[in-house]
Amino acid sequence: MQNPFEENTVPMRPTFLTILCVLTFLWNAYKFYGAIPSVFTPEKVAASKEQANEMMMDMMSKYLSGKDLEEMEKSQEETNKLFTEKNLVASGIITIISSVLLILGGIWMWGLRKKGFYVYIAGNAIGVLAPIFLIGGMIGWSIGIASLINAALFTGLYAIHLKYFS
Repeated sequence: MQNPFEENTVPMRPTFLTILCVLTFLWNAYKFYGAIPSVFTPEKVAASKEQANEMMMDMMSKYLSGKDLEEMEKSQEETNKLFTEKNLVASGIITIISSVLLILGGIWMWGLRKKGFYVYIAGNAIGVLAPIFLIGGMIGWSIGIASLINAALFTGLYAIHLKYFS
């Protein structure tokens, strides 16, 4: 039994840091798992996206005017060009690499190691820049900006805890 009058030499991880790490593990495990089909079966992913687009167009045709429906079809055609098998594989690989770096960074920050914070930043940088360069256009920028907002929020919350890292 430990003497209650001795100082604890093991640094304590703050509760909020524990919550951040758990959220990082869960979200990036989900992203990792979701990217696997894009890498190994891109043809099935592309087919399911096309099928979902067709179903949406059928549903929307009941509610939209002819002109609006034509504009939506043009938009869907542009979107479908982005979801080629080549783009799906590249996107999946980038997502897996980013997720692995973010999980690794989270593991090290869980153990209060400062290098985890820098690995986490690298994973976020890949996740923000890849859609912009890989997909491009308005969709790539939209995904990149959404990723940037999330990355900035979590990186800032982790940065608050840098004083606990060694």
